[in-house]
Amino acid sequence: MSFIAFPVLVAVLLSIVIPMIVGAAVRRSDRNDRSMTRPNPDTGALFIVTNRRWQSVLFRVLGIAFLVIGGFFTLVSVVESEEMDGPGPLISAAAITVAGALFVVLAMGIRRFRVDAYDSHLTVRPWFRAMRVVPLTEIGSVRPSLTNFGGVDVKDANGRMLFTATKISSGYDDIVAYLQERSPLQQTPNSAAPTDVEPWQGATLRAEWIPLPRGRKGTLESGVLLTAGAVAGRMYTSELIHLLNHRTGIVESTTPEPLVFLCWPDSASPSSVVWEATKNLPADSLALLADPMDNGPAAVLTGTELTHFSEWIKTLPR
Repeated sequence: MSFIAFPVLVAVLLSIVIPMIVGAAVRRSDRNDRSMTRPNPDTGALFIVTNRRWQSVLFRVLGIAFLVIGGFFTLVSVVESEEMDGPGPLISAAAITVAGALFVVLAMGIRRFRVDAYDSHLTVRPWFRAMRVVPLTEIGSVRPSLTNFGGVDVKDANGRMLFTATKISSGYDDIVAYLQERSPLQQTPNSAAPTDVEPWQGATLRAEWIPLPRGRKGTLESGVLLTAGAVAGRMYTSELIHLLNHRTGIVESTTPEPLVFLCWPDSASPSSVVWEATKNLPADSLALLADPMDNGPAAVLTGTELTHFSEWIKTLPR
């Protein structure tokens, strides 16, 4: 039984040693920059943005579990190597162990992230980089994040990422309101105004870039106004990009009156009215539909026109 206990012991030691090494490196970096980045102790932060504690706990637990399992099967693969057909089991076990170590380190970064907001600056402590003070004048852009959780990406005037706050972060609503009030998108040098983006015009469809509010707070996101004759619909740029990359088959407008759809013909089920309206269209075409759909698509994009529309969408500010 000693050969079983050994990988467990190794895994436990790794789960302790790896975070200690990373933590020591991070603390040393913080000490080196503390004289330049420590905020005035006489002024308190307006609010703080952090990741949720359960996020770091989840990754730490997963990391330790992977280390235990990977360590155990690594030792078994070594002991039984002569009876195995190849190195596959050993490589897989080692990969699980490495993944465990990465999860543990990732948990430390998630736990460390913090943004303190003050009247005229932010104190930003990224996952593994040194803490720094960011004057509001250095914020170059605030744009919607395309991560699975959504949120905002904040970059400096040179386009370098300062931090990302996701919608599940503690203090997310506060940082969104703070940035809208003190660093609005239209005043940042790297954020174009709608009048700076040329509309796209096809044979039957016109597309214009517009900011669209989302959620209870009305956070502005990049959007597109699609117009085909009397049919008009507003859609989020991020959702249109997912559509063009075939991650989704249909996108609907943000307003229900009238409800407008942009979709691939093969995205609808045979029993739906969308399928009835698009069943005779080429599979590699996009159709703009509006209720009622008895008259068929308001616009259809195919071939070169679809390619140009896709390129225009993907170059929009986000």
